[in-house]
Amino acid sequence: MINIDIATEMLREFIRIDTTNPPGNEEKAILFLENILQKEGLSTEIYLSVPKRANIISRIEGRKRGKPVILLGHVDVVPASAEEWDVNPFGGDLKDGFIYGRGAIDMKGQIICQLLSFINLYKEGIVPERDIIFLATCDEEVGGKNGLEFMLNQVRELRDASFVLSEGGCIINEDGFHHAQISVDEKQLSQFMLKAVGMGGHGSKPHKNNANEKIINAAKAILTHDWPFKPTNIVNTYMNGILKGKKGEGFTYTSLKETLKNKHFRSFLENNPSYNALLRNTVTLTVLKGGDKVNVIPATSQAYFDARLLPTESHEMFFKKIRKLCGDNVEIEQIGSGTSKSVPSGYNNGYFNGMRQIIKKLKGPIPVLPFLMTGASDLRYFRNLGILSYGFFPATFTNDEFLRMHGKNERISVEALNEGLEGTNEIVKFLASHPGI
Repeated sequence: MINIDIATEMLREFIRIDTTNPPGNEEKAILFLENILQKEGLSTEIYLSVPKRANIISRIEGRKRGKPVILLGHVDVVPASAEEWDVNPFGGDLKDGFIYGRGAIDMKGQIICQLLSFINLYKEGIVPERDIIFLATCDEEVGGKNGLEFMLNQVRELRDASFVLSEGGCIINEDGFHHAQISVDEKQLSQFMLKAVGMGGHGSKPHKNNANEKIINAAKAILTHDWPFKPTNIVNTYMNGILKGKKGEGFTYTSLKETLKNKHFRSFLENNPSYNALLRNTVTLTVLKGGDKVNVIPATSQAYFDARLLPTESHEMFFKKIRKLCGDNVEIEQIGSGTSKSVPSGYNNGYFNGMRQIIKKLKGPIPVLPFLMTGASDLRYFRNLGILSYGFFPATFTNDEFLRMHGKNERISVEALNEGLEGTNEIVKFLASHPGI
C-alpha cells in the first residue's frame, strides 16, 4: 500500500468530497475512509455526533492492552472561495506535479499517508506493542465539539492513550536550509468580537455617534498596539537551532536572549510572519460588519478578531488589556468558548529521539527541533489530559507553500506527498515497536 500512485489518486478523490466547515457534513468523507479500511480487512466503528457529522475509529490490536497509540486526523476543511482560485478548490486537479485542492495540506494529505501506513502495518502482519488506533474526526476547524471532544466522551479508552501523532509540524525548506519542526505545544486561541452601537441616519448628515467610527477607532487601538516579544523555552530552543550564526542586516545571531536586544534583529522578526507569531501575542482583524447602503449611517457595527496568545499568557490579563485599549465606546464579546489552553509535551524522551532518527535517516543531518504551533489543533485536548502528543508530517514545504494552507490555491506536490508517505510509514512502524513511556 506504500505506493505514491495509489496515494495520489486517493488524495484527489478525497479532496473532491467537500467537507467545508461550516457546515461540515463530513459523513461522506468518513464513509470514504471506512470503505478503504474494510476492503483491506480492517474493522471500523463510526460515531455520529449529530446527523452528517461523523468520526471513525479503526484498530490494530497490540500485545498489551491499554495505553494505545493514536494516529489522529481531521477530515473537515476551511472554506474556499472558488472565484479566488485558479482551479476548482474541490476538483483535486493534478497539475505540473502538484495536487490542488482545499485540504491538500490541512490535512487530507496527511490523513491519506496515515491511512496507508496503518493499512500497511496490518498487511505486513506486524503486531504492535500496544494497540494502534486510526482516528479521523470532524469539526476540528471550528473547535472540535462534534469531533474529538465528542469522541473523548464516547470512547473513554482514548483518554488513556500513551502517544498521539497528528498535524502541526513538517520539514521546512527555507531558502535551501532544511529543518524539521515537531510541534510539542501550541498558542492559545482567544477569538473575540467588538460591537458598537450608535445613532443611525442619512449619510449626508454626519454626527459624532457613528457606530462604524467607534469600531474603527477601537480596532486601530488594538492593531497598532506593540505586543512585546516573550520567548518561551520551546521557541528559544527552536530559534537557536535554526538561526545560530545567521548574519542579517545589522545583526549576527548568537542566542535569542542576546540578539533580541538588537533593534535590527527585532525588525527582522517583525517582517517575518512566522517568526513574529512565535514570539508574541498576535491579534488579527478578520471580519468587519457595518452598514448595508452607502448613504445610510448604520446603528450597529461589528469587528471580529482572531487572537493567538503565547502559552505562558493569561486570557484574563489579555482581555483586560483589550478593554483598556478599546475604551468605553464598544462592547467586547468572546466568540463561542473563545479560548483554549494547551499543556506542552516533553521532548527529551524515546518518542522524540526515535522520530529524530527516522528524519535524519530520510533527510540527512538536518536539525530536528521542538516547535510551537501558532495555530490551534485537536492535540490540545490530549495534551490537557497529560498525554504526550506531537504534530508532525514528514513532508517538505517552503514557507510559500505552507502559507497557502488556508489561502488560495492550496496544494501539495506529488514529491512531498511521496516523502510524507514514506516517512509516515517509517514513523508508524517505529510507534508499533515502541514499548511506551
